[in-house]
Amino acid sequence: MTFKTTMSYTFSRFFVLRKHRSEPTWARLLVDLGIALAFALFFTFIGGLMNRKHLGDWSALWAVFGINLIISGSITLTFHAMWRSLELGLSDAMLARLDRGKSGWWSPLFFGGFSILGCSLGMAIGLILVGLLLKRDMFGGFFGNADTVGTFLLISLAITAVNWVFWKIRNRNQALRLQATDAQLRLLQAQIEPHFLFNTLANVHGLMDVDAPRAKLMLEAFTDYLRASLGQIRHDEASLGEELDMVASYLTLLQIRMGERLRFRIEVPADLRAARLPPLLLQPLVENAVHHGLEPKVDGGEIIIRASQQQGQLLISVSDDGLGLEAPRRAAGSRSGNGIALSNIRSRLQTRFGERAALTLQAQQPVGTLAQISLPLTLTSSTNPSITATSKRLAT
Repeated sequence: MTFKTTMSYTFSRFFVLRKHRSEPTWARLLVDLGIALAFALFFTFIGGLMNRKHLGDWSALWAVFGINLIISGSITLTFHAMWRSLELGLSDAMLARLDRGKSGWWSPLFFGGFSILGCSLGMAIGLILVGLLLKRDMFGGFFGNADTVGTFLLISLAITAVNWVFWKIRNRNQALRLQATDAQLRLLQAQIEPHFLFNTLANVHGLMDVDAPRAKLMLEAFTDYLRASLGQIRHDEASLGEELDMVASYLTLLQIRMGERLRFRIEVPADLRAARLPPLLLQPLVENAVHHGLEPKVDGGEIIIRASQQQGQLLISVSDDGLGLEAPRRAAGSRSGNGIALSNIRSRLQTRFGERAALTLQAQQPVGTLAQISLPLTLTSSTNPSITATSKRLAT
């Protein structure tokens, strides 16, 4: 990335709580320096207006600006150190709750106290540094002047108020974006579900006379799928186990229809089934793998769903040995929602987790496609069964 791109990338993520950061440290320090310069110029200008006799004395203004820059730099670097300590000290779950504004009434109070503490500690460090440079007792002189202390407290309260308003507006806008993307998801699901519903019922009807046991198995799998999918749509969060159960029922239905042309495996540790994530993330990836990878292939293939954790991130992959990304795309028809669904997944991940989450697609060697979702790992206290009842029936 160019210098401009790196700085823009860093600034856009400067006020986002993340344990693992990808932007370089020097870029974050440059942002700190820019903020310190802005505050130093502002306070020098305000000081000049309050003491007009110094307005024409450039040497005095430069001296005041130098003192303000040291103090402002101390405050911003103190905030930087406290912010990073907060990121490293808290769990990923707590960071996500704070970042999304879901920590209740104490979240604004916490950040308000955080701001006052950062200002006070940074100011103390700055005064000590200025005192060492000028060989004067700046610390004692500052706190010995009631007007100066009062001004500092007012500035601290103003910074705290601005900080609180910033987080409230940011969290509100984030919630509105999340509601919009979730509404798009539900609309997309409402458009796709009828096709799947009618096709499945037609398949069951066709099997009733020629293969009743198979029709019964298909109907049971369809019932499991409907139960799981309806539960997902009604909530804004699900467990990985619930997602896997729904996908297993969906693949079981397709397996009954496609026969030996479709095989699937779910390789997920039991403890990760309790991981929390937005609903309906996996099914669009599985649909893409079947529709574009395996269905057009004469001998079909296999889909493997895996999950693991790495550095506080949950990694979920859906791989297939189908035709791959370079193969011609099939006609959209009734499945036109697939591309929109992938864009919707990216939008939902970005809105909910920012740069801490991503969806990537890449070609596998020698054939096939790998889709991988990465998002912050958050675990619940209980886990779901390791496989669905439908999967158990199919295995036997």
